[in-house]
Amino acid sequence: MCAIIGVLGKNLPSQEQFIKARDTMTHRGPDDAGIYYAPQEGIALGHRRLSIIDLSPEGRQPFFSNDGRYAIVFNGEIYNYQELKKELKNKYPFKTKTDTEVLLAAYIQWGTKCLQKLNGMFAFAIWDRNKKELFCARDRLGIKPLYWSFYNGNFYFSSEIKGILGSSYIPRVLNKQSVLDYLSYRYPLGENTFFENVHSFLPGHFVVIKKDQIPKLKKYWELPVVVEKEDPGEDKVLKITEELLKKTVKSHMISDVPVGAYLSGGLDSSVLVGLMANFSRKSVKTFSIGFSEKGFNELGHARLVAKHLKTDHHEILMNEGEYFNLLPEVIGYKDAPLHVPNEVPLYALSKELKKHVTVVLSGEGADELFGGYGRIFRSGDDFDAMRGTWSHKNFSSLEKELLRVNLEKKYGDTQFKELVDLLLFQYPYTASQVTRVLLNGNIFPGEELVLLRRDYIKSELDKGVGLPSAEQYMYFFQRIHLLGILGRLDNSAMGASVEGRVPFVDHKVVEYVSALPISYKMRWKSEEDQNRAKTLNSNQISDEHDITKYLLRVIGRKFLPPEIVERKKLGFPVPLDKWVEGSMSKYAREILLSSSVRLSSILNKKNLEELLSDGVSPTYAPALRGRDIWALLNLELWTRECNIQI
Repeated sequence: MCAIIGVLGKNLPSQEQFIKARDTMTHRGPDDAGIYYAPQEGIALGHRRLSIIDLSPEGRQPFFSNDGRYAIVFNGEIYNYQELKKELKNKYPFKTKTDTEVLLAAYIQWGTKCLQKLNGMFAFAIWDRNKKELFCARDRLGIKPLYWSFYNGNFYFSSEIKGILGSSYIPRVLNKQSVLDYLSYRYPLGENTFFENVHSFLPGHFVVIKKDQIPKLKKYWELPVVVEKEDPGEDKVLKITEELLKKTVKSHMISDVPVGAYLSGGLDSSVLVGLMANFSRKSVKTFSIGFSEKGFNELGHARLVAKHLKTDHHEILMNEGEYFNLLPEVIGYKDAPLHVPNEVPLYALSKELKKHVTVVLSGEGADELFGGYGRIFRSGDDFDAMRGTWSHKNFSSLEKELLRVNLEKKYGDTQFKELVDLLLFQYPYTASQVTRVLLNGNIFPGEELVLLRRDYIKSELDKGVGLPSAEQYMYFFQRIHLLGILGRLDNSAMGASVEGRVPFVDHKVVEYVSALPISYKMRWKSEEDQNRAKTLNSNQISDEHDITKYLLRVIGRKFLPPEIVERKKLGFPVPLDKWVEGSMSKYAREILLSSSVRLSSILNKKNLEELLSDGVSPTYAPALRGRDIWALLNLELWTRECNIQI
C-alpha cells in the first residue's frame, strides 16, 4: 500500500536529502507523503501513501498516537484490524478508520507480542519518543519487502534499496556472492542483496534498537514442522480448507478502492476468482496477458473462466519489442536484476489494470503450498528409492531393475549422498557448469558446491528434518522458493502503483495446509497408478499417475469448468528461446559485448561470446540458452541502471 523509510543515528541526512530519498519511491505511494524529521531525537521517518483504507487525510503517515509519544510508518494491510479494533476499543480512543492506527494501538497495548496477533502483510516501524527506541518488523512469510543497513553508526531501513542508498553515502558496490545466488537460484539468498552493506530484513523477524546500537534481528515466527500429521478425513479437510480460503479471500477484498484479480486461466488464479465471486456485488474485474507466439498464450483459458464466472474481463498482448523496452524500467523499480522473465509482462499487465483498480488479488503460493511442483516434490521419493528406503520393500528382481533404469534416465549415474545433493542437481536455474564457464575463474571459486552455496541450502533444507523427503522438499519451497515469487509480484504491481494481495499465503492457510498429509496435495489417481509408480521416476509419475494440487482441484470443481480443473500446470512462460533466434540475440550482443560493459571484470569474455554466437555449442543447452542470455543481460542492465561499482 505504501513505501516506508527511516534513519536512526547521530548523523542524519539533511531533510532535503531524506525527502529526495523518500520520493525515489513515489510509484509505491503516489497519493500522499509525509515525514517526521527530528535530529534532536536522532530519528527521521518518511512515508509515501497509496490510499487503500480510509482515504481521508486522517490516514496520513507518519501517524502519531493520541498522546504524541509514538509515531508509525507502515506498508501493507492488517486483514484482521476490525477484530483487533473491537478488542482494543476500551483501551485506546480511536480517531480514524485506518488499520494503521489499529496496528499502533496493538503495539502500545502488547509491545512486540502484538506480532502474534496480526494477520496480514506488513513492514512497519514504530518510534517511541520517550524511550528513544525504534521497533521494526516484517510479516511472517515476506509478502511485503523491507531492507536495512547499519553504516557509519546509522541504522537505515526502507521498502526499497534505493531509499537506503539515497538517504546515506553507502557505496554502490556489487555483492559478488549475489551473482552466484542469482544465476543459481534467481535471487540473493538469506539476508544478502546485490549491494554490499545492504541487507534484506528476514521474514518473521523484528528488531528493537536505540541510537548507536548494533541491530540484532529476532525471530518471532517460523513455519512449524509437523512430522506426525493427523488425517481427520477428507470431508472434514475439504470443509475446513474451503472455509479458510473463503474467509481469507473475503478479508483480502476489504478495500475503499476498486479490487480486481490477475487471471491466467490456470487453476490457482481461477479458483481465486471463483471464490471472489462469492463476495462481490458486481462482476469481478479480471486481467490477463499473453504473447502471440504459439505455446506462450493462455488467453483462451482465461476467457473460458471469465465467461463461466461472468467477470468483467480485460486482456492485452505483448510483443518482443514492448518487452525489451520495458525491461530497464522494471529493473529500475526493483533495484536488482529480475528474478524471472515474466516480471515484465506482469508489470505491463499491472499498468493496464491500474486504469480500473488499485488492489489486485493474485495466486502466488498455491504451488508451494498445495503441491503444484509435482516433478520436483516427488524427487524426494526418488531419493528414498535410491537409498533403499522406498515404502514398497518387496520388489521383484524385475521391478528393481525397472526402477534402476528409470532413475538412471533422469539422473544418469549421479550419486547423491544426501537429499540436499539431489536438490542441488535439479533446482539451480542456470546449470553450475554453465555458471562456472561464464564467470571469471580468478574472482569466483570453481568448486561446484561453493558455487551452489551447498552449506546454506543444506541448513535450510535440514529445518524440515524428520519429514519424509518429498515433504522436506515442500517445506523448503514454502520458505525459500516462495520468497522470490512474492518479491516478483510486489515489484511488478507496486511499480505500477497497484497493491498485490496473496490470499494463498495467509499464514493461517499456510499453517493448516502444510500440516496436512501429503495425499491431500499429491493424490494417486488410483491404487493401480500407485503400484505402477513403484518403478518410475518423478518425471514419469507427476500428472500421469497422480493428481497435483488435489485439494484445490476438488474445491475448484464446484464452480469451474472441468477443462480448467484438470489442466496441467503451464506456468507463465516467456518466448525467450524464440526471441533469441531473432533480435534479442543482436540486442544482447550490443549490450554484453560492448566496450563499456560493466560486467567485463567478472565474466569470461571468450565463453560469453560462445554463448552469444548463433552456432550450436556443446556447453550450453539449446533449450536454456535464451534464459541464460536473459539472466546476464539483466545483470548488465541492472549495473547500468543503478550505477554499480564492480
